Amino acid sequence: MKRKVLLVLFVVSCTILLPGCDRQETEQAQDQEAQQPAWLEDFYTASYEYRKSNIIGENGDEEETPIIEGKRISSPYKEYMKVIQPGGPGAWSEMYSYENGGKASNIIKSVSGDWVKQETEVGHPYGYGADLEFTKTGTVDYNNIVCDVYTTEYTVDIAEAMNSFAGTELITEPVTAVVPQEYYVNPDTNQLVCVITDITDKNSKQAMVVSMANQGLTLEEAAEQCDDNEKFREKLEILSYDDSMTIDIPNVDILSAEDLMSAE
Repeated sequence: MKRKVLLVLFVVSCTILLPGCDRQETEQAQDQEAQQPAWLEDFYTASYEYRKSNIIGENGDEEETPIIEGKRISSPYKEYMKVIQPGGPGAWSEMYSYENGGKASNIIKSVSGDWVKQETEVGHPYGYGADLEFTKTGTVDYNNIVCDVYTTEYTVDIAEAMNSFAGTELITEPVTAVVPQEYYVNPDTNQLVCVITDITDKNSKQAMVVSMANQGLTLEEAAEQCDDNEKFREKLEILSYDDSMTIDIPNVDILSAEDLMSAE
């Protein structure tokens, strides 16, 4: 039972806390960040309000649904997220995150109104810490702004993320996923205004490692079981940059994750 709860928490964590189970900060990642374009370095260190949307389906037949709105202070790290549309993460409605001794504490409000606290790594956007190589593919009119469009992709180790989360080596086979991205940059202000991240492969591999850990499947068996490859992208829109932003962490009664699941 404890192991199943752990795996459920891994799925919830990957859904609402990561983007993507690739938040780990390392000295190498910080060195790589310093080599990125100025607009990306500024984005990583900025304070801003944002909206996240899910885009499901192929181009020309996709459905876009705004899911989350939030705001983020990069240093010292604080973040607030609120589910704004049905179809968002079903287990929670609001979340506060803040830096705590080099790690992060997340205070998560369930749909039933209870609050649960989770300790994790400091959160970062998709691509943070990866050695990104950008290709300019053209321009596009985005919200009446003619933006430069850059594409890139990087690889994440899903098995390592599961093992790190579990604190033990549940997955012994390598499981990696490719994460393609599009970055929209306002050339007049040299600011990032939107990122679209294709997490189709990451979601599929995430489902695979959970099946491997929970059911003892091999990589091949899990791949056969998790064969849904519907294209799934996450759109992050920067609504405004604001270095004077504040986020107040509420003083609330906290349940443990296990207590919350038992109550449900």
